[in-house]
Order: sequence, then C-alpha cells, then structure tokens
Amino acid sequence: MIPLSRFWTWAGTAFVPLAIGWAIFVQNGLATEPPAVGVIISRAYWGLLVTLLVSAALAWTAALYVRLAKAEGASTLVPPNSTFEEPQLRNRFISWATVCVFTLVCAAALVVFGNRYSESRVYRWDDLQPLEKTFWASRVQAHVIDCSNASCFAVAQHFDNAGKAIHGVNEYIPYVTDGAIAVLALLLIAGLLYLVVQLASREKPRTYQL
Repeated sequence: MIPLSRFWTWAGTAFVPLAIGWAIFVQNGLATEPPAVGVIISRAYWGLLVTLLVSAALAWTAALYVRLAKAEGASTLVPPNSTFEEPQLRNRFISWATVCVFTLVCAAALVVFGNRYSESRVYRWDDLQPLEKTFWASRVQAHVIDCSNASCFAVAQHFDNAGKAIHGVNEYIPYVTDGAIAVLALLLIAGLLYLVVQLASREKPRTYQL
C-alpha cells in the first residue's frame, strides 16, 4: 500500500502545477500577442493527452489502494498524502482534501483542454480551408482521402493567408492523433469503473488464527 500511496501523491502533486501552468500556456496568457488558433489547439491536444494519462493513473491507483485497504481491514479507504501523512498516523482531512484537489484539477483540465481541442478542424497541410466545417466531419474526410505525402494534414490551419507557415501546429495523423486520446479515455473510464466496483464490493471477512 505504501508504494501506491507514494505514487498517488507524487503523480497528483506533480500534475496540479503542471496543469495550471499548461492552461496558461495554452492561452499564451503571459505574451503580448495571442497565438494563432492552430497553436492553441495543438497545445490543448497535448494538455488533454497528459491529463487523460494522469487521470487514468490516479483512478487505477485509487482503485488498487481501495482493494488492498479492504483486504487488510484498514479504517480509511482513501490513499494517504505521503508528504504529510504516515501509514500509521492518518489525517482524514488531509486525505480527503488531497482527493478533492486532485479530482477537481483533473476535471477542470479535461474541460479546458477538451473544449479547446474540440475547436479543431482538420486541414490539408498547405491548405487554407478545412476539409469540412465540423470536428467529426473533417476527420471523416481525412480518413477517406488517400495521401502519400510525409505531412498530409494538420489539426488546424498551418499556413496563414500570406502563405507563411505557422509554427507550433500539430500534424494530424489518421488513427494515431485521435486514437491516442481514445485509448487513454477508455483507460480512464475503465479505471473509474473499477474504482466504483471496489468501493461497492463488500469487505472480505478477516480470518484469525488462534
């Protein structure tokens, strides 16, 4: 249980400032000029990817901890914050406050980055018009079109109206770009479902030897 609690604390504590800082970076809040839309969308994509990965890791860690805690008859099922708590000296306020902070930050990051990435429209790498006007329709077209070039598509407009390349716009790779998000999203959902199952399961009766 101790390795799980340490990983839980390390992953969540590292992600909180990273998510806040990346959210500011997505908006380029510290710069004098706002970035191009394609740059914002590309940054949001990576933020969404990392958020899904960390959220899935935290969900599975919590589920495994609950399983072990029930098996050992622990009085508290919430993973401890190993920075401030000892395994034998628990503080429920700190434990639950940590859970709330990690959950709220992950949920907020998913909303912020997911909302920004939903503005993506797939473009041909050197085109000024999207394949279609909606998120899903443009992706359907990208999977239909046969392209043998090294860089066929972009998640947003890659060239401005003056014909100059916009640096920082991600390439869109069919089955890979959105496939990574789908895999991590399924991993997160599976972890949350497993956590619910562990929370709902009855504690196994403890056996004693005389």
